[in-house]
Amino acid sequence: MMLSMLAGASVLSISAPAFAQNVEKAGKDAQAEPLAQIEEVVVTARRREESLQDVPQTVNVVTTAEIEKLNLRSFTDLQSIIPGLTLIQQSSFNSAATVRGVAFDPAASGNNPSIEFYLNDAPISSNFLFQSMFDVGQFELQRGPQGTLRGRASPSGSMVFSTKRPDLYRVGAVLNATATDLDARKIDGAVNIPIIRDKLGLRIAGVYDDNDGTRVHSLKQAADPDRNPDPMRRTQAVRATVLFAPTDWATARLMYQDLKSRSQAYSQVQSLSLVTGAAATTPIIRPFDRLSIDDQGSYNFQRQKALVANIDIDLAGQTLSYVGSYNKQDYNSLGTQDTGDYFAPPRFPTVARTFADPANNEAVCTEQSARDGLSPTNNNFYQCTHGVIKRESHEVRLASQERLAGMFDYVVGALYDHNETPTRLTSETPLLASPTRLVSVNLTPIVRGGESTEKSVFGNLTAHIGEALELSGGLRYIDYSGFSSILVSNRRPTPDITDKLHATIYSASAKYRFNDAVMAYATVGSSWRAGPHAVGDFSLNRSARETSFLDLPAEKSTSYEAGARTSFLEGRGVFNLSAYLQDFDNYAYRGQPVYFVNSSSVGGAPTPGVSSFNFLAAVPVRVKGIEATGSFQIRPRWSLVVNASYADGQIKDGVVACNDLNGDGKPDANPGAPTLTQLQAAVGANNLAQCSGFNSRASTSPKFNATVQSEYGFDLTSELSGFVRGLYVLSGKNAADPNNDYDNVSALGLLNLYGGVRASDGRWEITLFAKNVLDKRKVISTSGAPLSNALTTLRFSGSGQVIGSSSSTFMSEYVPVTVTPEREFGVSLRVALGSR
Repeated sequence: MMLSMLAGASVLSISAPAFAQNVEKAGKDAQAEPLAQIEEVVVTARRREESLQDVPQTVNVVTTAEIEKLNLRSFTDLQSIIPGLTLIQQSSFNSAATVRGVAFDPAASGNNPSIEFYLNDAPISSNFLFQSMFDVGQFELQRGPQGTLRGRASPSGSMVFSTKRPDLYRVGAVLNATATDLDARKIDGAVNIPIIRDKLGLRIAGVYDDNDGTRVHSLKQAADPDRNPDPMRRTQAVRATVLFAPTDWATARLMYQDLKSRSQAYSQVQSLSLVTGAAATTPIIRPFDRLSIDDQGSYNFQRQKALVANIDIDLAGQTLSYVGSYNKQDYNSLGTQDTGDYFAPPRFPTVARTFADPANNEAVCTEQSARDGLSPTNNNFYQCTHGVIKRESHEVRLASQERLAGMFDYVVGALYDHNETPTRLTSETPLLASPTRLVSVNLTPIVRGGESTEKSVFGNLTAHIGEALELSGGLRYIDYSGFSSILVSNRRPTPDITDKLHATIYSASAKYRFNDAVMAYATVGSSWRAGPHAVGDFSLNRSARETSFLDLPAEKSTSYEAGARTSFLEGRGVFNLSAYLQDFDNYAYRGQPVYFVNSSSVGGAPTPGVSSFNFLAAVPVRVKGIEATGSFQIRPRWSLVVNASYADGQIKDGVVACNDLNGDGKPDANPGAPTLTQLQAAVGANNLAQCSGFNSRASTSPKFNATVQSEYGFDLTSELSGFVRGLYVLSGKNAADPNNDYDNVSALGLLNLYGGVRASDGRWEITLFAKNVLDKRKVISTSGAPLSNALTTLRFSGSGQVIGSSSSTFMSEYVPVTVTPEREFGVSLRVALGSR
């Protein structure tokens, strides 16, 4: 049924916005013009410039114009116009993406994502792009396995982000400003200077983005506003790009960016009674109250620096290219440990304590937060995280500019990519003498070391047989090495891990053009990823089973895709359709939190307690999907764009970590926190339970997604034109977790409307907009378990000496929840002079 729905809808569909619409027509002669054709979009998915309609793979393109028209202010806004793409920023330094039915979670996959990210053709961490979006050149989402033409191997696709290049001929400036009724303000702009005409140019761009983040406030803010500040997210960045073209056969581009970001965020909750129907709690928190029970929430700060160099030399019909990059991320996070709000007054009086860490790690976080006006409360116990991530990459490619023997195109290259990811944490654990008496705070220093290096060579050859047939094939050989270590309270819970891995992947495609309007293709490709080593279980007594759900083997996958690209009505419309099947072995699945026996250092000795963690599992996954794209130019200044995607990723008979307190071999649905005695009785020396024959979805995103865009332009005067735009985003019904009875979501549609005026020559434009204009309110996800605290109570001898401890769990009356974004009204202004 879903296939027939998609086929029926896709006659009007397009990979939004894979095609730019020619809707800038103005003036009195517009009505006399013939019906406009869809403007051609040029992509570099196959390492050469070609029309999107000639590429035998699914590629979504977002242009600068589309970003400005739809007021896409953040990187995550891209998901609103690209169906099947989910972008989630879990924290200021932890971001995730989902496409084609499987998710990339950096906490699970680290530097080996299912989707690779690129900045000006250089591999970069996802977190770098999530922080800001300004002065964009073009964005491409290349779906399906990648790696025989650029960068690194990736099973689900590549997200390629390019910044605007300097104009070597004209001086220019552009300014974009937005303000909304939800206290969001963003200003970005750029100045272009041709220093030596035709030879040397400079472009300087910057952004200042200030908003209220998730707009979730603390329940306690009214009573103590100084210690519970407003949520906020503030980003500022500057970017300088130099373009040097000394001859017509050589160009060099150097880009440097410096970004600072800080945020204050709270975890949104609702009352458990609203979910389960249990007796009402006090106070009642409803999902659209946008409240949290956090004291002060989480504070995050980071600074990112990136340097990317691109050099191209054209000689004898060949192009030699070099892409080099260096980027550094320095981040600090001060996150609450009192998730269940157990230690707040009046249960506990305010307790004087100092923030001190022998390794000086916690001081880094608290000093940074103090510089930003945040003073941690005495009772809000924290985990401080400080990391300095460095990445360096170098890629050299040689590609044909002119066909060899009149029929062959080729690309050959080599990549060196090195990552260093050291992280230091300090976790504060309050120690009790009774349920309401705090004795001391135990500091657990955690030092994690990690680095990885990939050395690979790749090549791709395309044969053009006649005017209609094209055959292509590619290979990549990967030499991967990695190192991971962890030190908890100066003890090693597990030996250091050294990876030495090798793999070869391939791709092949066949394309046949029946005529100028119809092309069909088929592709097959494989991919590979090194197995992740998860961080978050800091137990001093790990079991072999525990380790098996933390350190996974390498993943392999094979994908098959077939599709067709068509145009109709003399270029006024396009319709593209593709279907794919992808099989994964050892896919890194990250499930819901699992309770396990965690041994922490209390009084110098490992003491067991109950904790929870989202363990990993290497599972088989099969993904089936359809993607339909198309557009239609109804009139010269009236366009319609519709876009649809369906992806179903299923885990088949996997072995996963699970909550199985009744011992039936199946995951418990919505389990409550067990006592230490109950958990130890269920799991024994394994520390956690495992379940075989696990069948579930590989992603929590909806299977079906679609977008509809339309714009109509009209003349106001000879120098002014008006426009109205609409964007409708549809998400299908979703049952994310089969072991959570509370997270099922029905289908949801959100409508954004835009209207404004612009100068006919494009020098300025004013837009009024309303996002979620119908004020749709729906719960998107609800956790299956309430927030809780693991409590450690000390036992004392008659002389006051510590002789032991016991563990228990406090269950709060609230569960985490996410909801649809609030309705937002705003105005934006764009001014462009000279080169833009």
